[in-house]
Amino acid sequence: MFGYTGRILHVDLTQGKSSIQTFDEAFARKYLGGNGFAAKILYDGLKPGIDPFSPENLVVFAVGPVTDTPFPSTSRAYAATKSPLNGLFFDSTFGGRFAITQKRTGFEAIVISGRAKEPVYLRVDENGAQLKPAAAVWGKTTKETVEALQAAEGEDADVVAIGPAGENLVRYA
Repeated sequence: MFGYTGRILHVDLTQGKSSIQTFDEAFARKYLGGNGFAAKILYDGLKPGIDPFSPENLVVFAVGPVTDTPFPSTSRAYAATKSPLNGLFFDSTFGGRFAITQKRTGFEAIVISGRAKEPVYLRVDENGAQLKPAAAVWGKTTKETVEALQAAEGEDADVVAIGPAGENLVRYA
């Protein structure tokens, strides 16, 4: 499958475990990657009527088949979930190095579910995920969180952080 790694990382914050799912060429051709993968994962994985703040909700980060290629404007990451603001499908694209870093880990999508007992952050590499304590960054600004995690993981680490609005469950954060 040119452009695809064939792997999706699932992280269950409640259980503190991760698993790797593979997909075939038919899945890749039908959903293409990025937003298509995220939409399909949410459609299949969410029960009707769940509360967006429920541990049953999913957050999906996905990249496409041309991510980390010389094609211009293709290295975008997609984030998708059931929105706490209106209860509908929400997706957003964002730039920076994250999409390239995610693609280089070998995961087309990272699917996060559950609720951790304590604040944690997720460290992802080509072998899977590790959950690490994040109490030291809880309550900090997004910039402070990024700086602290880069100090802990290396300045080349790419960070996606929720910040105080996310920590306080602001519905439009």
